[in-house]
Amino acid sequence: MRAIIIAGAALLACACTQQADQDDGVVDMGPMPVVAGFYDSGPIASEAETLSVWFSDEMATAIAANAAEAEAERLDFDFRSWANDSEVENIRYAVGQHATQSRAEITTRFSQQGMPGGMHLTWNMCRLADGQWRIDDIEAIDVQDEPTPGAGEAITLRALLGLEAGGEGGCA
Repeated sequence: MRAIIIAGAALLACACTQQADQDDGVVDMGPMPVVAGFYDSGPIASEAETLSVWFSDEMATAIAANAAEAEAERLDFDFRSWANDSEVENIRYAVGQHATQSRAEITTRFSQQGMPGGMHLTWNMCRLADGQWRIDDIEAIDVQDEPTPGAGEAITLRALLGLEAGGEGGCA
């Protein structure tokens, strides 16, 4: 019994050591918690400082500026669901296969009322100089059961905000 407890403690210590950054001992949870936390965060804020908890500085500033626009120019949907209603069902998360030290992709797929095929979002993540992950773009593709004009065409939040595509490095 004692050997099992010692082996379990050693395994736990090994797992914790692998997650800790060797330079400063900070545990890197990766980019997924940022996206999952954003889904659980309640109404989307319109102030850049609050938005910078989830988004790169460039995106937070652009979203805040858009929120201050006249109603006709303002984006009037929830970025998490790509719809007016933020409620999603059957959400599934996946980490992209081609993550680098400064860039990663998280995908979410979910269903929602009125869209039987659901939505597929790709969250393009960038890493700040301090190691924290932020959302640098969101690409949305609606998944249709029946082919319709425009179905399956990708659109990005950066493009809707008038920003250039994200870079290859860390967060700007």
